[in-house]
Amino acid sequence: MRWSCSVVLLAGCHSLLGIEDFQTQGPGDGSVVDVVGGSDAAPDAFGDASACFGTLSPICFTSLPTGTVTITGNLNTSTDPRCVTRTQPGGPALCVIAGATITVAAGTSIVTGSPPLVLIATQSIDVIGSLNASSAGMTTIGAGADVAGCGGAPGGAMDNGGGGGAGGSFGAAGGRGGNGGSGAQGAAPGSVIAVAAIRGGCAGGTGGDGQPMSGGAGGSSGGAIALIAGAMIQIDTGGGVFASGAGGRPNNNVQNRGAGGGGGSGGMIVLDAPSISVVGTVTANGGGGGGGGDAGGGQPGGDGTTTQYNQVANGGTREGGTHGGDGGAGGATTQASNDGQGAVNGGGGGGGGGVGVIRVKGTLTGSRISPAPTQL
Repeated sequence: MRWSCSVVLLAGCHSLLGIEDFQTQGPGDGSVVDVVGGSDAAPDAFGDASACFGTLSPICFTSLPTGTVTITGNLNTSTDPRCVTRTQPGGPALCVIAGATITVAAGTSIVTGSPPLVLIATQSIDVIGSLNASSAGMTTIGAGADVAGCGGAPGGAMDNGGGGGAGGSFGAAGGRGGNGGSGAQGAAPGSVIAVAAIRGGCAGGTGGDGQPMSGGAGGSSGGAIALIAGAMIQIDTGGGVFASGAGGRPNNNVQNRGAGGGGGSGGMIVLDAPSISVVGTVTANGGGGGGGGDAGGGQPGGDGTTTQYNQVANGGTREGGTHGGDGGAGGATTQASNDGQGAVNGGGGGGGGGVGVIRVKGTLTGSRISPAPTQL
């Protein structure tokens, strides 16, 4: 959503410093926003010094973005030449891509890289295909995922069976890891995160070792995507915006009684426009916890669901019989993530990842959304 900030000193400071881009203070709320590009000319006496877009972390422009931007194919926010890096208070730097209108073309655009992705259109954003900042397996990490300092705790270590790693917590708590067969403690999940900036979710915790290096890795969290438009956001039939977490891995060394890793939490999606229509799907679900093992291997947890927005990601199964513990399911819609199972013999299962966060500003229509969105 667009709002204007009439800061009398803006043009004077801009001319005095002789720079195009700098930080200034938002109107009356003490927040810091970035001013992007534009002319050195003084504002009209009845005009605005800049135009700002977004509610959670406003981005300001000294001249309005123009032209049509089309997103097609995969996008890396660390290397894409269209990205303009902008800071935000209390959160990571952002990749901002702006225009008068933005279209996400048919097909899937996997969004990776360190900064979260922010698309800003002065008029409208139309999502025909999908923007996917989900993490998956051990190979894909969504843009802005795995925020430092909030990952799930690792499970306890013990020779005859480690405890499962905790699922990542973000919009909801992750699941607890299951205890190992000889009493090693499964990890307790962290607290739900209070969101004050555009950011990704929290990774799952590593499974505890039975023997050295046998615990499974935690799943990466979902990343972060913000869509901000001056008039309308349309997510078409078959289109989607996704930021789900990856499943935790099973015990790493199948002979040595390791525990499963916790599932990654869902990430963050922001939809900010006067009119928001979701005919497609918007999801930030948690990944399932990995299964534990004893003398053999468990199975990885399922990656957080995307188009199947109301289905949980299954936890990975244990080695079998009384060997190892099953991983917990990840969170989706109103279903909480599950704890990993304790093991009779060997390593416990990892906890499932909690759901992420979806924030909206404006009038929203549509129901294929998980977790339930909250208003900014």
